[in-house]
Amino acid sequence: MIRMSALIASATIWVSPAAAQDEPVDAPVRDAPQTEPTLLDWPAPEPVDFVCPFKNDVDYEPGEISCGFITVPENRERADSRMIRLHFVKIAATGEDADYREDPVIYLTGGPGVGVDGYVSRLREHAILDQRDLYILEQRGIGASGDFCPHYGQTERALVHAGDIEEAQRNAAEVTRNCFEQAAAAGVDLSGYNTVENARDVKALREALGFDQWNVWGISYGSHLGQMLALQDPDGIRALVIDAIVPNDLTDLMRIGRWANLTLDNVFSTCTDLAICEDLETRLDAAIDAARNDPVTVEMEDTELYPDGEVEVGGLILAFAPFSMAYEQDEHPAIPAVLDALIGYYETRDPDFFQLVSDMTGGPGGITISQGMSAAIRCNDGYTQAAAEVAAEDLAENPRFAGLMMTPDGAAFEAQMCEDQGVGSRDRSDYRFVETAIPTLIINGGWDPVTPPALARYIASGFSNGRYIEVPYAGHGPTRSMADCAGPVLNAFFDDRDPGALDASCLEEGVPAPEYLAFTPTRAPVILGAAADADPKTLIVPGAWAGAPLLILMLSLVLIPFGFLARLVDRQPATDLKADLALPRLLAFLTAGTGFGFAALTGYGAYAASEVSMLAVIAGLHPAAAAAPWLALGAGVLGVLVLVTLVRRRMADGPVRFGSLTGLALTGLSGLALAAFAITYDLGPL
Repeated sequence: MIRMSALIASATIWVSPAAAQDEPVDAPVRDAPQTEPTLLDWPAPEPVDFVCPFKNDVDYEPGEISCGFITVPENRERADSRMIRLHFVKIAATGEDADYREDPVIYLTGGPGVGVDGYVSRLREHAILDQRDLYILEQRGIGASGDFCPHYGQTERALVHAGDIEEAQRNAAEVTRNCFEQAAAAGVDLSGYNTVENARDVKALREALGFDQWNVWGISYGSHLGQMLALQDPDGIRALVIDAIVPNDLTDLMRIGRWANLTLDNVFSTCTDLAICEDLETRLDAAIDAARNDPVTVEMEDTELYPDGEVEVGGLILAFAPFSMAYEQDEHPAIPAVLDALIGYYETRDPDFFQLVSDMTGGPGGITISQGMSAAIRCNDGYTQAAAEVAAEDLAENPRFAGLMMTPDGAAFEAQMCEDQGVGSRDRSDYRFVETAIPTLIINGGWDPVTPPALARYIASGFSNGRYIEVPYAGHGPTRSMADCAGPVLNAFFDDRDPGALDASCLEEGVPAPEYLAFTPTRAPVILGAAADADPKTLIVPGAWAGAPLLILMLSLVLIPFGFLARLVDRQPATDLKADLALPRLLAFLTAGTGFGFAALTGYGAYAASEVSMLAVIAGLHPAAAAAPWLALGAGVLGVLVLVTLVRRRMADGPVRFGSLTGLALTGLSGLALAAFAITYDLGPL
């Protein structure tokens, strides 16, 4: 499933197995008709090598990564189907020759619709490459495999922003409708963009590469594709690993309100040590209610992106920031601090924050995803229809999200749009509950927000030669995020293909329960971020304000001890040079060290926060930099003391050397200026 940060940009406890089994999940329907469509006899494609389209973005040596394409029918069920080109990537095994295995792995990508570039960058370091080559197919309709709506949404700017969530749903459906109509007019057969055809493409790639069988590994939407492949090409699969489970029959997948609430419950039930957690849930609900009843309207100067000259910001980011951060377990420790910061901005209706959030919603964004393909899959596979069917029930069960993420009428409108465009749900016999004896590992993160463990447990009974592994506290796709653990486990499984005998202890142990971080709150990122978005030139003033004093303080850190050493070498007393300023000089050195320490710690605190999560930056400075605000205050106090002692020294003992007087005075003033900067931009301790 596409990460919910896409939703955030448009606004924006691990449970025990016993407890999680209480979550209602529909019983599998196993008596659906299982007739297969008549397929035409299409010849196996021939692979063609070509230069990887991401060559300038991913650094690699020839032979480490290579690319090719195959040509396949767009719709194998139509004799007059046009042919399309599909891009695939091979990442060569990196281990010793003695450890190399001939049976490769095909990785099934997620989304649906995510491009291959990010997977190449991330998976090229995965430990599965210690023994096996890894292939990745860029699915039809994505990137170099024929993105048929490359400018999705950018030609209908008036439809991007809306006054409420139902209007937003209707507008989004109209953007998709326009994409579909333009694609169909260009000759695209939209009915061919579904998981059944994707599975047939994977089979075609296997045959084109000359493999009788290969190992299959799929995460998120790739887990759906893996199950479909078990139906479409069972003889071509040596062993199957699916992670972050999307059931083939979808079942309760689209109950997003239920899963979002589960994520919040995980956090609230485990956040007991931080003071901010005491009333976090109560404050969240109050902030959501306020945002729902009185959303903030922000005036926008860019009428190209915002034709109405304004954008309305509701409470979506409040509800789904924790959901988005739950995808990666490394981000879990920052969730309470981020939520506390977001609630604070809503409570104060901070104009800089809402301006920044509004600016984030305008552009195409940095997510590498082919949204036309994603929408076609969701229509043809029945995701959109499933969401419409459960919308009213899901919101009634989870009223916290009413008016934030969907409305039943808006969901129905989206589903009807699919039908109107001829891409309604395919025959559900293709999407039946999967029952197979293929050796299979079914893996799921215990804290996976969008495909939680209940969905994995639901499908597990259909795999008679399978094993379910729940990874405690892990987020979305632990076989990818826990590469050093998962790589050897997957390789061992692909060697022996006996799920019961496999040592998967590192996955079963999971990751540690999150130790929540107490960030040092500051509005500085929001203040400076909003200013930069409005006009980057406005950063010249704060840059000069902080930069000039820092330069002087850095020089003082070097010159003050250097001057002391020089006098020792020359054996000239400071009194002879009219430079007997021991106390001001000591205070100036301390000012320089304290001021420079403030800057260094602040920079590190922001960097360390971003390393936990990019969203964590709005929560403030990483706890490792907790002393930074006090250092800023210290630099100001010491700077004042430098100036005071200089004045007293001159009044008591007469003139001093001009260079010494000037240097020390500038150091004192710089400490004072840096403290003023910190106070102005909310980096001080008070």
